[in-house]
Amino acid sequence: MGDIARIFLEDRLGGCVVTQVTDGEDALEHIHTHTYDAIVADYEMPGLDGLQLLRTLRGNGDNTPFLVCTGKSRHEVVIEALNAGADFYLQKGEDPLVLFTEMKQMIVQAVTRRRSEKALAKSRNLLEEMIDFLPDATLAVDSSQRIIAWNRIMEELTGIPPAAVLNKCQDFSECTYRYPGVSSLIERILILGERTTGDPDNHGIENRIITEEYHGHVGEGDDNERYYRIMVSPILDADMQKVGFIGSVRDITLQKRYEYALLESRENFRALVENNTDIVMRFNPEGRHLYVNPAVKPYIPFPPENLIGKKYGELAYPPRLADDWDALIQQVIETGKPHEADISFQSPKGLVTFNWRLFPEFDMEGKVRSVLSISRDITYQREFEQEKQALLSQIERNLGEFAILNDGIRNPLAVITGWLSMMDLHEEERSTLMHQIRQIDEMITKLDRRWVESEKVLGFLRRHYAIQAGYPNRSSE
Repeated sequence: MGDIARIFLEDRLGGCVVTQVTDGEDALEHIHTHTYDAIVADYEMPGLDGLQLLRTLRGNGDNTPFLVCTGKSRHEVVIEALNAGADFYLQKGEDPLVLFTEMKQMIVQAVTRRRSEKALAKSRNLLEEMIDFLPDATLAVDSSQRIIAWNRIMEELTGIPPAAVLNKCQDFSECTYRYPGVSSLIERILILGERTTGDPDNHGIENRIITEEYHGHVGEGDDNERYYRIMVSPILDADMQKVGFIGSVRDITLQKRYEYALLESRENFRALVENNTDIVMRFNPEGRHLYVNPAVKPYIPFPPENLIGKKYGELAYPPRLADDWDALIQQVIETGKPHEADISFQSPKGLVTFNWRLFPEFDMEGKVRSVLSISRDITYQREFEQEKQALLSQIERNLGEFAILNDGIRNPLAVITGWLSMMDLHEEERSTLMHQIRQIDEMITKLDRRWVESEKVLGFLRRHYAIQAGYPNRSSE
């Protein structure tokens, strides 16, 4: 039969390379030293028969596809062969073409199936290795609801070792979790995994992934509030049919706390800015308004939202003034340095003067990503300073005139005193006049002292004014 099999399988049907042996012992020797895609054995062989050869190979862990040929009346052999691990059995017939055509079909089918099984096993092993090294707690479930992957991070999260769950159905009733609350998290992953689909109409893996944030209390103690991001995706075969799913979970508690802290900080900043009496604005690198607080409303002839997305040159301002403002913003963007200026313009409140400070804001690469500006209405302050300067000047003039007046009184008084000494007057009259002169002189002396004190006060006011009004490097518009 061996020669006939070679002729049909190699020559007439083609696609096979046949190694022919005479008995079971010879077959074992060849199998140990060579690799074959399939083994075809007759039940009746010298030495080891077909079933003995099959049992020996399976006992040694050899899973090469095995086909047993039997006679028509050997049904008990067929049953025994299948129970021993044979892939197919073939009953001998009278027509060799039919026999060997069927044999080749069985060989091809068995080899294809075994190769698929090996490829699947290799793929599963690779999947398990990849999953085990993922930084997220990850599990995988096949179509028969068995856990086929359970990585080390999942073990750390649950306290359940892989050996306790691998190749078992999704029943964790006998498992003891490391932390309270973990069971609900795992149950949620499994529920979402069942919802995944291999629908070929969903083009792209992103359309088949289910993502959900999970919030719960996991662990012991007071600080056990946790946030997790769950992601599940179907495992698909070559026909895009779902054969299982992968689920992963990542602890995002710290990220969430940072997000909430940042949100709270932003809200506090917004509340501070929104209620600030100074005008706060932000500009993008093109010099267009990104934000403006409500304090600007009394100073512009249009709603504040009209500023957003525009430069000053695109608004209802005198061209020269708008160009100057846009140029100042552009200067800060180009130099990356803050700038300060006093600007005056006509507003719905009349002519106003603002102290305008601009600060660059940088991105992670050190480039200017925006400009923050703070503007303060200093119109009243400017008017007050002008009035104060005018008053100081008036005081200086008054003191000067006062000094001249003192000299104008004291000089004639000295002349009068000289004339009295030369005049022929009674002593009583002379004494009375001199007493009046001394009183006038004492009054002038007191006025001199007050003049000196006033000079000191004026000096203090000058110094105080210089401190209040001195703004170095400030230009006026």
